[in-house]
Amino acid sequence: MAYDVRTEWAGPRPLAAIRTVTTQQRLGATIIRLLDVIWPTLRDQGIRTGHNVVIYRGGDGGTLTVDVGVEAFTEFADRGEVGHTSTPSGEVATVAHYGEYSDMAAAYGALDQWCADQARRPAAVNWEVYGDWADDPAKRRTDVFFLLEPA
Repeated sequence: MAYDVRTEWAGPRPLAAIRTVTTQQRLGATIIRLLDVIWPTLRDQGIRTGHNVVIYRGGDGGTLTVDVGVEAFTEFADRGEVGHTSTPSGEVATVAHYGEYSDMAAAYGALDQWCADQARRPAAVNWEVYGDWADDPAKRRTDVFFLLEPA
């Protein structure tokens, strides 16, 4: 798949989220487990919601610090682990990936290559916004964002 990397200004997306530390091997299971906590919390409060979002904040020794969340378009009360956060704002490099989530390494590779070609540095935080579910993997869209350090 060819990726069309573009730059844009990203504003903050308000999220109901849970921050945790996981590993690459446990990432998929961690995301599902946390979304299974967040969604009922938001439904109980009648919150107007959007897409699932995962923010990657790096980690140490093979771990990943992630915020797993759901876009929240109306105010909600923090409950248990579920609290307020948002995606960063600033200039980003971004691509749209269509297909299996397990195949997103190529999208990250395209962003890494674009950063190298443009002499731009990622700012050590990135996120994924998952589009609406489709049974056909070719129709599953995930937008991947790299926050960029100032030029």
